Amino acid sequence: MKRLLPVLFALTACGGGSSQLEPRYVAVHNAMSAMGLAQTGAISEGSLPEGAEARLTVRLGAGSCTTFVALGSSGVQDLDVRVVGEGDRELGRDVTHDRQAAAQVCADREGEYQVVVTMREGSGGYLVSSWSGMPQMGSAIARGGQVGGGASGPGSCEDPIAITLGQPVTGDTTNGARSMQGPCAQGNAPERVYRLEVTQRSQVSVQLQSAFDGALYILRACGDVASVVDCNDDAGDTSHSRLDTTLEPGTYFVVVDGYGDAAGAFELMVSSAPLRSIAEVCQDAPVLAPGRAQSGTTEGQADYFQATCAGGAASPDRVFRLDVPQRSRLRVRQNSDHDGALYVRSACDDATTELACNDDFVDTRRSRVVTTVDPGRYFVYSDGYAGQGQGIAQGNFSVTAELASPQGSATGDTCAQAAPLPSGAFTLDTFEASDDTRGSCGGAGSPDVVYAIDVQSRSRLDAIVRNAESDSVIYVQRTCGDASTEVACTAVASSDPRTTEATLSTVLAPGRYSLVFDGARPDAFGAAEADVRLTDLAALERACRGAPRLQPGRTVNGTTNGRPDEFQATCAGNAQSGDQVYQLRVTRRSVVRVDMSSDYDGALHLRRDCTDPGTELACNDDHEDNRHSRIEATLDPGTYFVVVDGFRTGSVGSFSLQVQISNP
Repeated sequence: MKRLLPVLFALTACGGGSSQLEPRYVAVHNAMSAMGLAQTGAISEGSLPEGAEARLTVRLGAGSCTTFVALGSSGVQDLDVRVVGEGDRELGRDVTHDRQAAAQVCADREGEYQVVVTMREGSGGYLVSSWSGMPQMGSAIARGGQVGGGASGPGSCEDPIAITLGQPVTGDTTNGARSMQGPCAQGNAPERVYRLEVTQRSQVSVQLQSAFDGALYILRACGDVASVVDCNDDAGDTSHSRLDTTLEPGTYFVVVDGYGDAAGAFELMVSSAPLRSIAEVCQDAPVLAPGRAQSGTTEGQADYFQATCAGGAASPDRVFRLDVPQRSRLRVRQNSDHDGALYVRSACDDATTELACNDDFVDTRRSRVVTTVDPGRYFVYSDGYAGQGQGIAQGNFSVTAELASPQGSATGDTCAQAAPLPSGAFTLDTFEASDDTRGSCGGAGSPDVVYAIDVQSRSRLDAIVRNAESDSVIYVQRTCGDASTEVACTAVASSDPRTTEATLSTVLAPGRYSLVFDGARPDAFGAAEADVRLTDLAALERACRGAPRLQPGRTVNGTTNGRPDEFQATCAGNAQSGDQVYQLRVTRRSVVRVDMSSDYDGALHLRRDCTDPGTELACNDDHEDNRHSRIEATLDPGTYFVVVDGFRTGSVGSFSLQVQISNP
């Protein structure tokens, strides 16, 4: 811990990326200084990995108010800051999901406090500064601007203050009503309300400069936060908020609010510009050349188009023109720095001609569209998520379109041209493949790629598929193209943030096999990430034969620490953690119950054949809580195998195991 005196002393820098943060700090300094706030003490810098925190000791005077502003470098995704007193009593905090944060506190007594900086997501450098003093928001008056919304003035839903476009207005939320809370402003801070009249469809810009951690939102109906058009907490730093949005003619309400319980003086500016017609926008759409990335931004753009996904996609957007010379498969990929959306139409200004739409692929920063199109002109839209009451999403993006013939030309496209099976992780792609075979769980009429597997001795095949661009299947055949020789078949769902992965696991005798990745439907094609491993079972079979035997009524203690991951299961996220196997012999038909308690998130599974995951009889991850597991099954006489495992990967520790056997 570093001691900061009198209020904030410098924390030793740890390579925290000062060069990245300096321009942003200068912007914060200029804004705070312009409002009459004074920096107190030196800047604190440091670097944190994900999940770590730094604690800075500060001394605050009784009745003094201080704002602590934290900025994170480019590798930081979510930075939090809070201020605590004795016994970790919290005085203030900011828990916004971004790489800057601010907390304003007013100490009720003099003493030492702690500023806690937490790296929630990402990693990298941070910078903390502190500010005190009374704001002076007289700049608008000096320019002849309007003044309204003071501590005792109007500014509620009952008496909103009229806004004149292009004229700055100053105000103070301190004594405002606490009647509503925007979706980006957690807490219950006081607010001031302004009325905005829009006479024609326009792009409206609203800018807020505040002496506190302010928030800004627009409502269609005053007091009804479900009618929010857009909401912003921080624009660059906690003292600025900005909205750029498209508004139809009508009456709107601009609300100046605070994050948490923050309040104070502010300056507000609203400007407007009429929009071009959609026909003009479509006519001027730039060309999207196949195979060439097109970068741009939706920041500050208007909302011209909507979609069937992404909550309607009522966010700022950009449109591109794509010419297709012949019937082709089409794949469009988008990467963005915001919650982007992607869709394709055959007619620019007709929403009913939408061919495909995707909001999230794997995560909110990526979108994918795959479809088949006839020759003609199409339009590709870069947009953003805009769900009901959640504001808009806008920012930078990169879009790439690809065209491929449906006839096929991919590596490993046919049984005769099967590609050698890579070991470990690799990317496969059916985008340019033809249809050659099918599996029992799908694949008829859809493109596929084939990999050859040569098995020298009895082995286990484990194939994990992640992030598939379309619904697919994966299967193994002894003779490629002959469905009657199929060994195993597993469906693979296309990816979104809630999809995990698909796993095919089977035991193969010596010989040659074909591993096929196929589409689930004729129009299903695209790439996926695969991890395929072939494990010789000779050593595992020896380990299984030498596995300790469980005795009914006798407790066994052990640990999976330092153990390899030799077994997977249908539960516990495939149970890809270190494991321990035990034999269990049943002499007559019986009800068998196995209970495990552990100091980690453990799992239990039961097999007939130790080396064959296809013989799994029972699997349990959590029984009452994640420190207990239980499996119960009625078993015929024979030898079985109980595997002590863990949830997903890296879940290992000590355990206690007990078996009970009773008559059925």
